[in-house]
Amino acid sequence: MDIRDYIKRGFEAYYAKYSQVTEDGFCRWMRPHVPAEMKATDTDEEWSIWKLVPSVVSEADIRELEDGYGLTFLEWYKAFISTYHHYFDVIPEQPVDEPLDNVRDMYNPLLCRLGYLPFTWDSEYGKIWCIDVNEDAGEDFGAIYEIEHEILFDLDEEQTDRAELKASLDYLYRDFKTYFDHTFLRG
Repeated sequence: MDIRDYIKRGFEAYYAKYSQVTEDGFCRWMRPHVPAEMKATDTDEEWSIWKLVPSVVSEADIRELEDGYGLTFLEWYKAFISTYHHYFDVIPEQPVDEPLDNVRDMYNPLLCRLGYLPFTWDSEYGKIWCIDVNEDAGEDFGAIYEIEHEILFDLDEEQTDRAELKASLDYLYRDFKTYFDHTFLRG
């Protein structure tokens, strides 16, 4: 399976699923200040429907991000952050200018130190979602978890160990593909 192609098709399917424009001219994919190259139609309006644009995020950009996080990213995640520029509302936006800024904003020193890659959040409930990328995770390697952001404030960034953190995590998905399928490809 070509992971990048799979991610591409999933993003396109998700975009198409919610691209209907109402009688009033609104669409889920409308937002203010869309860069010209991401506008679905050429308009001078403040709010525009954005479109998916092929990403210019390079392998070097991703290596720099991995170095900053102190983690090695899964191939699925690398493809996820480097396939399209977008303004999806279920993951950090990746506009054409500074496409990895919102991904960088997900960084959490405690999670990363203990082998968990934070990659999105549940804005409704304030939970951070992360991928277990610790090579010692065994069968849980690549599993997706969530943690209340408030809990992270209560944990000592330097002293908390992996077992203590794991006790605060809630298991969501067995791997990134399962998460991706559920979020972007579900019926």
